[in-house]
Amino acid sequence: MRYFEPYTEFRSRALKVPIKTSRGEYVFIEIMPGSSFGAEHQTTRLCIKGIEEIFKTRKIKTVLDLGCGSGILGISCAMLGAESVLAIDIDPVAIEESKKNVETNRVGSKVQILYGSLDNVREKFDLVLANVITDELLRMRGEIKLAVKEDGILLVSGISELKKEYALSGFREIGFSLKREFTDGGWVAIWFGLKSREL
Repeated sequence: MRYFEPYTEFRSRALKVPIKTSRGEYVFIEIMPGSSFGAEHQTTRLCIKGIEEIFKTRKIKTVLDLGCGSGILGISCAMLGAESVLAIDIDPVAIEESKKNVETNRVGSKVQILYGSLDNVREKFDLVLANVITDELLRMRGEIKLAVKEDGILLVSGISELKKEYALSGFREIGFSLKREFTDGGWVAIWFGLKSREL
């Protein structure tokens, strides 16, 4: 079984992760102790930075968090105003930890956690998030595209700077265009739009 997360984390204590709202205020996400990916790694921070920028510029109602790990990215979107978030993972540990974190942050009315893969997803979303290693991203790129609305946004990370051009080329081949990129410590997050529409 392949896992979405690029690395394993172990948190011996709860973390409070800040996110900045469109009004410039900070709210904090509490991530409980555990071993699912997605709290302290650079790729997570890059995705949160991208999410902050996206919610400043667009009204996002629906979100897919692909390979949700700790659930932090989906929770971030819910706290920034998304109406509905579907967070999925193929790791049962991640599913259980995401559920706990969703409950801790009181966003259960907005965030649904699903054990499964893209095969279990039928709808399209305003925003699709995937913090996944580059080879897995490219393997799934066609399925990922099917989950993005025509005027939607794709935010991907898990990409090292060494593989950035490889990832850019792969997504451009299927109709995505680069809107913005975020870098930190040798890692990259990329905000894509579809070429047929301007964001």
